[in-house]
Amino acid sequence: MKLKLVLLFVFSTTFLMAQNTLSGKINDPQGNPLAGVNILLSGTPISTKTNADGFYQIENLKNGHYVLEVSLDGYSSKKHTIDLENSSKISVTITLEKGDKTTKEAENLNDVVVKSISEKRKKEQTAQAVSVIEMKEAKFKTTDLGEVLAQTQGISVRRSGGLGSRTNFSMNGLTGNQIRFFLEGIPLEYHGYSFGVSTVPVNLIDRVEVYKGVVPIEFGVDALGGAVNLITPKIKSGFSGSFSAQAGSFGTYRTSLILNNYNEKTGFFIKGSGFYDTSQNNYKVDVDVADDAGKIKKVTVPRFHDAYKGYGVQLITGLKDRSWAKELSIEGFYTDYTKEIQHNQLMVGVPYGEVMTYRKSAGSVLTYRNNFGENIMLDIISGYNYRERQFTDVSDYVYNWYGERIEGSAGNVRGEISESTGPSDTYTWNNDVFSRLKASWKINNQYAVSFSSAPTYSKQTGDDRLINGYDPATAVRDYFTWVNGADFKINALNEKLEDVFFIKNYWQKISSEEKIPSNNSVIRENRNANYFGFGNGFRFKFNQQFATRLTYEYATRLPQTDELFGDGQFIQGNLNLKPERSHNVNFELFFTSKTNFEKSSWQAQTNLFLRKIDNQILFVPSVDRNNIYQNVFAATSKGIEVSGSWTSKNDKLSFHANSTYQHFYNDSNEGIFAAYKGDRVPNQPYFFANGGVNYSFHNISGKPDKLSLFLDARYVYEFFRSWESASVNPFVIPSQQTFDFGTTYHNNLNGVKYALTAEIQNLTNEKNYDFFGVQKPGRSFNIKLVTQF
Repeated sequence: MKLKLVLLFVFSTTFLMAQNTLSGKINDPQGNPLAGVNILLSGTPISTKTNADGFYQIENLKNGHYVLEVSLDGYSSKKHTIDLENSSKISVTITLEKGDKTTKEAENLNDVVVKSISEKRKKEQTAQAVSVIEMKEAKFKTTDLGEVLAQTQGISVRRSGGLGSRTNFSMNGLTGNQIRFFLEGIPLEYHGYSFGVSTVPVNLIDRVEVYKGVVPIEFGVDALGGAVNLITPKIKSGFSGSFSAQAGSFGTYRTSLILNNYNEKTGFFIKGSGFYDTSQNNYKVDVDVADDAGKIKKVTVPRFHDAYKGYGVQLITGLKDRSWAKELSIEGFYTDYTKEIQHNQLMVGVPYGEVMTYRKSAGSVLTYRNNFGENIMLDIISGYNYRERQFTDVSDYVYNWYGERIEGSAGNVRGEISESTGPSDTYTWNNDVFSRLKASWKINNQYAVSFSSAPTYSKQTGDDRLINGYDPATAVRDYFTWVNGADFKINALNEKLEDVFFIKNYWQKISSEEKIPSNNSVIRENRNANYFGFGNGFRFKFNQQFATRLTYEYATRLPQTDELFGDGQFIQGNLNLKPERSHNVNFELFFTSKTNFEKSSWQAQTNLFLRKIDNQILFVPSVDRNNIYQNVFAATSKGIEVSGSWTSKNDKLSFHANSTYQHFYNDSNEGIFAAYKGDRVPNQPYFFANGGVNYSFHNISGKPDKLSLFLDARYVYEFFRSWESASVNPFVIPSQQTFDFGTTYHNNLNGVKYALTAEIQNLTNEKNYDFFGVQKPGRSFNIKLVTQF
């Protein structure tokens, strides 16, 4: 009964909607605060005065254009023009000079345009452990979203091949399912992107929010190492859109399209987007083959049977900015992927010439958001997702690395991957239902309380159409999780201090049909789990140039469907998996230059992090289809990230650089890996760095056009693929570096903005190796056209 009352309270509470807020300080020329200064928004009845510390604040301002008038007897008055957007929090600090100039004179002398701070700065100035990647420039480059994320401190993105291949995303040492991915706060797989974040078109994304180790309650998930939230562009009034088309080496073509229409008067909007990608992935690799005498030799051959194709559409329609709803919308989507499989996880043994995998997904999402009064808001998202996966391995032939069928191999095998499992034509179906509720109440200007509740249900079954007897794929498996959370937020000392304390509850129920080999019967296994977690985020701004942030979470991650039940393709299920738990700590320092448009700007950031993990779930690779996830050991990851950037005063020249050192090591005292205690966790880089430079020429044709030259670089220090103490000569993945060089031309034609980019990736044609030592593509040439209207 108590549980029902708690859940009823959670679902009946509403969520806070931030308002536009203008604040700042008024100083004299010596930097001393001025009290009693008159602050007026011209043309409105809104006014205030500074307090004894020279501080002023005006809250609950609507979106729009304002003129701020500042005056005090004995000082020259000033005017500032301000543009406010949704949820703006801007700070304007003004120095008044001695004198008796009139407001009219000051208007001519001191008119300054002050715009609200960017979404990036607003987010990064909170008590959340978040970094924001703006996609404004990345949209014009030919790199995919995974490569964009890999240029961020603390993040490593590796893959087992080219476009569409399996991707391993690592953040502060934690990898794979330990990191959760979202699109507008909804798990990425529930939008149809079942092939991972690298297949999401860059041009469909406006910015990326990266939460390191400490995840806010509103996501309603059981993430261990953090979360990545992709944000799409805001819809504009009227008709707008964008289109991108890209072509490159290895038969790679990518296109994306966004079309929007929004009527502010009626509130009706409709937004459609789509993408189509294809790649042959036929870059050259070094492999071992046997000559006619049976002697193994190293040869360089083009990859074959590794093509990828993916396409998808999304349509959202509804009403927004009404008195009864900030947004009421419904979304529908469909995606379809086809991927050829050429080799096993380790790229050893014979290749495959006919193994295929297919994935389809379709679903819908209903969204309702509204704010009740000034301090209350409700946000509800609910949806359904259907996922279908097919795996085929039915060839009677054996292939060599030249893409040829070996003479005389016909009929000798049934299925290329493993003779022990035999041929397979397996379908796996998942039906997912999910909901996310966010609610909050702003008690006053200093305190707010928030709640979240996120139930998720998934039902999985399948069919191997080549099995006549008992088929394990047909077992019905159910997965239900419910993550609830609450937080309490404090904002004090004129917004210098912000603190958020939160608690979470994780509940999971698993039910699965399993065969008993001894009597050939089928039983139903059930398992429940219930865990609590908590955390805190603290941020303090010493001034506009220096701030610090300390965040902590005792996090829990529940095993997911593929880990528990298998994926019907390469992963075998393991119902005995236990949840992972981790103590996650970040200590960050932020430095930035003073806001001065007449000088260059810079910023620097450093982060010390610690992840102490128990019951870590590790992907254990195999040479065939017997890959599995296991709880293997306790582990600790600790390290440091450093990043910085500089931009010239005219925005022509800019630099950025970052580096990460992480010591991620086995901390087990018992179990099968206790013998390797103290060893670095294998297949994980522990030192890597990124850098880049951009230079722009403006008005080169006498028109408002721009030509930009850019160079991006990445370096990864050597690391072990296996346990470093397991043998005298462990397998080492060598140090590697890549350079990408390109140029982008921006202009407009009849009101349509366009950008044309030519880019060379891996400029020096380095031989680089990635996930489990699989060779990456060499030098590639790419072009891309982007239009915005």
